[in-house]
Amino acid sequence: MRKRTTVLLAIVLFLLVCVLGTYGAIGISYTTHFLKNTSINGIDVSGLTAAEAEALIAADAEEYRLVITGRDEEQETIQGTDFDYCFVSNGETEELLGEQNGFSWIFAYFSDGQSYSMDTSVTYDAEKLSAAVLAFSMMQTDQMVAPENAYVALLEDGSYGIVAETEGTELDMEKVLAAVESAVASGKKSLNLEMAECYVTAEVTSEDESLIESVSLYNQYASMYVNYYMSGDVVVTLDSSVFMEWFSLDEENNPSFDYDSVATWVETLADTYDTIGTYEPFVTSNGETVYVESVTYGWKMDRESETEALYNLLLAGQTEGRSPVWTNSALTRGTNDIGDTYVEIDYTNQRMWYYKDGELLVETPVVTGNVSAGNASPEGMFYIVYKKQDAVLTGETYETPVSYWMPFYGNVGIHDADSWRSSYGGTIYMTNGSHGCINTPTAQAQTIFENIEAGIPVICYSSSTNYGYSTASSGTSYVANSSSGSSSSGTDSDDNIVIIDGSSSDSSAASSSSTDTSGGGSTETNRIDDDDDSTSSGSTSSGEAEFEITISDETVWTDGSSSGSSSDSASGSDDGVIIIE
Repeated sequence: MRKRTTVLLAIVLFLLVCVLGTYGAIGISYTTHFLKNTSINGIDVSGLTAAEAEALIAADAEEYRLVITGRDEEQETIQGTDFDYCFVSNGETEELLGEQNGFSWIFAYFSDGQSYSMDTSVTYDAEKLSAAVLAFSMMQTDQMVAPENAYVALLEDGSYGIVAETEGTELDMEKVLAAVESAVASGKKSLNLEMAECYVTAEVTSEDESLIESVSLYNQYASMYVNYYMSGDVVVTLDSSVFMEWFSLDEENNPSFDYDSVATWVETLADTYDTIGTYEPFVTSNGETVYVESVTYGWKMDRESETEALYNLLLAGQTEGRSPVWTNSALTRGTNDIGDTYVEIDYTNQRMWYYKDGELLVETPVVTGNVSAGNASPEGMFYIVYKKQDAVLTGETYETPVSYWMPFYGNVGIHDADSWRSSYGGTIYMTNGSHGCINTPTAQAQTIFENIEAGIPVICYSSSTNYGYSTASSGTSYVANSSSGSSSSGTDSDDNIVIIDGSSSDSSAASSSSTDTSGGGSTETNRIDDDDDSTSSGSTSSGEAEFEITISDETVWTDGSSSGSSSDSASGSDDGVIIIE
């Protein structure tokens, strides 16, 4: 029994020795061979010696190629043979083999094994490599699309927003060559240029803090507008659709506007609404339409001052309403900016009218500038600069006191002239006119003076038609006639009775006057003919205006404007009251 036990023990020991010997022998063999499931740079070297493994690596190097992937999945491939690529052993494989534990071979059979990544020593022609890379289609500059920075833009809803940057396909060539050389040197077989950060990137992205501040400023300015009140009901609005084209921000987000663009806009505004220097239509008291230059009366913008004001207003970034800076302004804004209070002077007919609030207040003959002496009165639209009572008019050859002085253009103005003139109207101005002023009967000059203010327009023109107004003596007063609104009557400065009838529809009636020269009561009848300036005694034919004047202790005059064959009669009461029948 003991013998059998000894034999069994000996067998077990023998088998154990055999197993251990075999395991050890295999382990010893793996000191010179790579373990099962071992790879180097993706090459299976299981059971191979270092030399055998290097041979495989060298053979793989001969088949080496690098696949380069660009943006949008564009690919280029470069072969090792294109740049003389080959493997050179520097003992790297021996080092890896020496690191493994050969006696762990049994575990390598039942595991995933060991995968080594080794920086292999290779040689290649760097110039050939660079030339091959630079020949790639993706490396041609005409094939590249540069990136675009994010920027502020006007959106469809009228607000401003950020348009995101675009990547483009522009490559940084130096980065590409460096990345390729690194991949080749390490034996890598693929390279992603985007992951290697070889693309040129946008300098400004949509997340840029300065850009976010910019869009906020753009929206602030885009929400403002400027209302220009041009007088009357005229309003011109300057909104962001116009001025945002002039707007910009510098690198520090300081706002500015193109000054020249602001000035151009102001010039256009002024050209549209300025009237000084333009010829405006004017309907005369005789119904004729004339075109009169706006010389001093009208609108004229101070363009330089307004440009500066608007520029600063825009910089403030707030909605405003303003009136332009005017160097000249009118009382109203309309067809000719005159309104219903104005003085009208017709040089052809030597006639002046003054309308106040649409009502005719004065109509009178005048004497204007002496044409033959080169002193013709100026034509155009002017305005009363000021008025002064008891003024002295001076010139190189004269010094004349007047009671009522109303200048409207330099030294030219309206004033009384009875102290040296006894008649007005007609053609006196042609040879015996003034130095340019409007010589006016004193009574009418006074009425105008007492009812006019500075700034009231004065329209001076030469009518194309002579309506046949005749000369009238000084002191003539004009009031509306019931039949046509143009006849008048009154007394002169010496209380002489003067009657001028304008009952004719064309306002061309002649004038007549009667005075008491004998000192006693007498009657004289003068006929005012619509067709000529002649006068005759006696009754008039049907349709003619007739006046009968009785000179007695009382003053009496009658209007015989009705179309009868005989005149109306009139008489004066004891208390001097005029009775018109």
